[in-house]
Amino acid sequence: RFGSTLISRDEFHSYVLLLKNAHRDENLDNVMCRDLISIDWRGNVYDCDFNQMLGLGMQSRHGKQMHISDLLEDDIRDLDITVRDHCFGCTAGQGSSCGGALADE
Repeated sequence: RFGSTLISRDEFHSYVLLLKNAHRDENLDNVMCRDLISIDWRGNVYDCDFNQMLGLGMQSRHGKQMHISDLLEDDIRDLDITVRDHCFGCTAGQGSSCGGALADE
């Protein structure tokens, strides 16, 4: 919803640029997609809840959408994480948080 509000106000691209400019490599070790998955009501698996809302499913080694039933047989720890511009929200400033803190420490 926040993204659609930004789009309607013609502020989306400037917000993404703000996040990109506030990116900090040291936040990469603590992003939630490294330790947490999301599963929808159909059992489809996602790297994070943002990717779930965007329909960006977790891909198996064979390029197929992962399902919860696949987790019984597949080790997902070394699978690539789907990354798009929204991921800068978790790497910007002080890192991922509901407060969205971009201030300098």
